[in-house]
Amino acid sequence: MPLVKNPSNIDNVLFSTGRLRTGRVGHAGVYTKITGTGGAAAVANTAGLFMTINAGSSASGTSKVGYFDPTSALMTASAGIIDYSKRIRFSIGGMMYMASTNSVIRVVFGGTGSATDAPLAGVNGLTTKGFGAEFALQSGVIQARLIGFDSAYLTPTSYTTLTNGFGLSASDNRFFGVVVESDGAGNINLYGADSQTNPAINIGQTPLLTLTGGPTNSTSSNRNGPEIHCSNSSSSPTASPSAIFQSTFWLLDVQ
Repeated sequence: MPLVKNPSNIDNVLFSTGRLRTGRVGHAGVYTKITGTGGAAAVANTAGLFMTINAGSSASGTSKVGYFDPTSALMTASAGIIDYSKRIRFSIGGMMYMASTNSVIRVVFGGTGSATDAPLAGVNGLTTKGFGAEFALQSGVIQARLIGFDSAYLTPTSYTTLTNGFGLSASDNRFFGVVVESDGAGNINLYGADSQTNPAINIGQTPLLTLTGGPTNSTSSNRNGPEIHCSNSSSSPTASPSAIFQSTFWLLDVQ
């Protein structure tokens, strides 16, 4: 389902990723954008629900999947505007592959949309009001940090220090699960658990990271989110494939 509105067990649904299958979250359609050699971005809303994004092998290569108007009533103050005064929680699970030390994966609200490439690795991941998480290799482990933009780009948090992160360098056999939250009061939270070879991951309900100063109103006209990026830097990636994202689960909750 595209939206679950505050049922009594919504936390149980959001924080348990392994056996869940849900539909798309965009009411006004999905978009993809690719630049560079070997990039890919595909999404299908079939029973298996499959998304794959690949940054490719080029310097400045980027690929993304995004959605317009994640909800038509609860997340927008008016048509095409994300209302950040709402509590927004986005849960997603699947697999990440990352072998390049100068590539990133992002999950953001307030993305660049269907006509503009995703930001490169090594630059600000948001250019307008929004929030999200950015994943990169840290000492051979895929770790995450929070990013945000209100009147300006916020200083990102430090990276998580999970033992197995959200995947291991150049490994394609580990599953991840995360929840990214904007609480409506300017606090951005990341929930997660160590990656594992079993897809049934139970995400802890205590934030791993918190970033303050996030958006709290709907003054932005941006309607793009969630948007998932795989991006290389302006230099050639240090390995190829550089960054791949695959997901069989996502769910949005807005209160």
